[in-house]
Amino acid sequence: MQTTAQDNSQAILIEDKALPAAKCEECGAKIYPRSLLQPHLTRHQRRQRWFMKELRKLQYTMARMRDMA
Repeated sequence: MQTTAQDNSQAILIEDKALPAAKCEECGAKIYPRSLLQPHLTRHQRRQRWFMKELRKLQYTMARMRDMA
């Protein structure tokens, strides 16, 4: 994923002011200020790792249930 501000820049309009923002390519959220884009991407990665961990546990449980039957 690219985190360069030039490629992902959008503007958030607040009280007739255009504030430069970064756009998350994964979810499409506009992040202001741009410095918060990296922590936002880190949350996506952490959530994906959690999801994969839970999926592995479920797959293991289902395999054991199949073997017992």
